[in-house]
This record gives sequence, structure tokens and C-alpha cells, in this order.
Amino acid sequence: MPLEVRVADAQVALTGLGVLCRHREQPWVNLSITDLRRADCDGLWLPGVNLDRSCMEAAGLYHANLTQASLVSVNLRHADLKTALLRRARFALADLRGARLVETDLRDADFTEADLREVNLRKADAGGAVFRRADLRLADLRGADLSTADLLQTRLTGAVASERTRWPVGFDHAAAGVVLAEDPGPEPLPLLQPPGITMQHPPLRSMS
Repeated sequence: MPLEVRVADAQVALTGLGVLCRHREQPWVNLSITDLRRADCDGLWLPGVNLDRSCMEAAGLYHANLTQASLVSVNLRHADLKTALLRRARFALADLRGARLVETDLRDADFTEADLREVNLRKADAGGAVFRRADLRLADLRGADLSTADLLQTRLTGAVASERTRWPVGFDHAAAGVVLAEDPGPEPLPLLQPPGITMQHPPLRSMS
């Protein structure tokens, strides 16, 4: 059930915060350990916000600005972050299984030990991003720029890449278990009413 139906006042406050954050004076806002399941955060400005250990499962974050936000140990399973700005954001130990990060700006973001199984990272810009000991098995990496990403001990078995995926110099993606597939081409334009907060998601293959 969407947050605007389950806890309407919380959705209104979150939306207001995401608008006011464009001009706020305080350097950070603390929303840690908050239940934001299926919250509608599309297009909101939340840079520097502390969302550590919050539950944002299936939240809509299309084109949201989370620059330098802290999302340590956050639950973002099935969240829609397409075209979101996540530069220098901290996702260490976060659960992003099945999340949609298509065309997302991940430059210098930290995904250390994050669970990214079945995540969609098509055409994401991950320049300088850290994926140390992260789990990217079964992820869609077609067209993603990982050329300067830190992939130390990253698990990639079954991940899908294309000829447009860029890897660090000398990185053997085939030995890491990556499967090559045809590039999907241009991404479709977003719907006028994104369905992310109400749609039913298929069960994850990586629940264990």
C-alpha cells in the first residue's frame, strides 16, 4: 500500500521536505530508521539526508536528488531510482535487490558490501563508484560505465553486460562470470504517472 494511503501525513511531510530542501540552511536532515515503504519521492531534492536503516522498499525515487545522502543499511528492494542523482551517496550494506537504477548518476557513490542482486543498472554512470565486496549477481549492467569503478571482490556471477558496458582496464569480466547479451538500445520515456508505488513486483530469485 502506498505511503500516501497508509500514512498520508508522513507522505505530505516528506514531499514538503523534498521541495524545501532546495533552499534549506541546515547541512543535513535525519530520517534514519523511518518506514517509507512505497513512498512517492519522484523528483524530490533530498541531498545530504540521513536515511540510514530506513525501509524504502518499492519507493518511487525517479529523478530524485540524493547527492551525498547517507543510506547505510537501507532497504531499497524494488525501488525505482531511474535517472536519480546519487553522487557521493553512501549505500554501504544496503539491500537494493531488484531496484531500478537505469541511467542513474552513481559517480563516487559507495556500495561497499551492498546487496545488488537482480538490480537494473542499465546505462548507469558509475565512475569512481565503490563496489567492494558488493553482490551484483544477476544484475543488468548493459551500457553501464564501470570504467573507473572499484570492483575489488565484487560478485558478478550471472550479471548481464553488453558491448557498450565499460569495464576497468585489465578487468576480466568473463572470468568474473558475466554473461554478454544484446544491448537494449534507447530507454523508453517515463510514463506520466509512474506505477512504482503501486505495482506488484515479481518474487526475487535471490531471497536466500
